[in-house]
Amino acid sequence: MAKDFYSPWELHFTRQQVRWVIQQLTTLRDGDWPAEASDYIDIPIGKKTTSHKAPFITAADCYIEITDRLERCGKDGLILLAIECWGESDTSLAKYLDMPEWSVRKRYKRALLYVASGPARRWHDTKKRKGKTYQEFKSRLKSDGKLGVK
Repeated sequence: MAKDFYSPWELHFTRQQVRWVIQQLTTLRDGDWPAEASDYIDIPIGKKTTSHKAPFITAADCYIEITDRLERCGKDGLILLAIECWGESDTSLAKYLDMPEWSVRKRYKRALLYVASGPARRWHDTKKRKGKTYQEFKSRLKSDGKLGVK
């Protein structure tokens, strides 16, 4: 079952979590972590925990990591972004890009697999960025026989 909220420490870059993060990119770009849909308000009691980071850093780091991974995918990343963030349909994108719907869906799935792969525990550490290029990733998928054409 898909969740409708993930805290920063819950992110392990699963495909479902990546889709959720992409849907939250506008909020993350503004420096805010998406609020959990709840009427509950957490009022701190007792010892105050402090962070030495500015409150917007976690959201900004996540935004930077996801957009970097999307940009590495080129047109395929744009397809993933259009479907998940903007709500575009496969049919609509196929018309815009002058390609068959199955190709749009294949590119979407391949980009999602790439964005959701790689080091997740240190996604906020830009020094530990994903090393494999998207082209290398696609070649590996093709040689492994994964992600069929239709």
